[in-house]
Amino acid sequence: MTELLRVAGLRKSFHSAARAVDDVELTVAEGGSLGLVGESGSGKSTVARMLAGLERPDSGEITLAGESLVDRPRGRRGRLARAKAVQMVFQDPYLSLDPAVTVGRCLDGVLRLHGWSDRPQRHVRVVELLDQVGLEASKQHALPRELSGGQRQRVAIARAVAVQPRLLVLDEAVSALDVSVQAQILRLLAGLRRETGTAQLFISHDLAVVNEVTDTVAVLLRGRVVEQGATRDVLRAPRHPYVRLLKDSIPRVGWDPADIASRRASLLGARP
Repeated sequence: MTELLRVAGLRKSFHSAARAVDDVELTVAEGGSLGLVGESGSGKSTVARMLAGLERPDSGEITLAGESLVDRPRGRRGRLARAKAVQMVFQDPYLSLDPAVTVGRCLDGVLRLHGWSDRPQRHVRVVELLDQVGLEASKQHALPRELSGGQRQRVAIARAVAVQPRLLVLDEAVSALDVSVQAQILRLLAGLRRETGTAQLFISHDLAVVNEVTDTVAVLLRGRVVEQGATRDVLRAPRHPYVRLLKDSIPRVGWDPADIASRRASLLGARP
């Protein structure tokens, strides 16, 4: 498959000796889906924010379809082009949506910002977007507080795909949802990828979620990629002891939490 995103030598520090992201290398195929896995503090959200242009790397390269995304875009046109190329969906949709703005106005505003000058056409597009994420047209009149958590996340996804980005970055996008709602959103995301061809980078600490929606996976430990490859292969037979620990930490019949805690202390007691 054609390569869409390439990340090479990516580094980022935040006022400390330890790097939050240290020499990360990733690729995402056109229309593909990459899972970036790690526990809290592993650096995965920092990578996501650098891809979306919310943080600037200390060094390294980020290219999308051969164009560099490292430098901050200049001027309004450059910022809009960056936003059209990469969109991000955050963990908590209630915090990422304006509580005073209805769903319809939220989506309409995105379209206006990106050059949709005809109001009737914007209205048609808003209804299309709501349908695309499984919401009734009547929800355009609702405020975020009038929606369930799953519905709010559907709105956030609709807002992100409104401009037809090349890459959708999903930062723990289902972790705040009930398990049954998670499954619905994961099916929605898989369907959107098939329909639109938009590549997805899925940030998660949940191996089951990553196994469900990604083609390839990269596992971060203390800011470094310790293993990556086809999702099925990595999660079925992980080579790195940390990845084996993550897999074995999933509760199941015969699961021994004391053994997991002991292995974790032995593995993570010192930097690799």
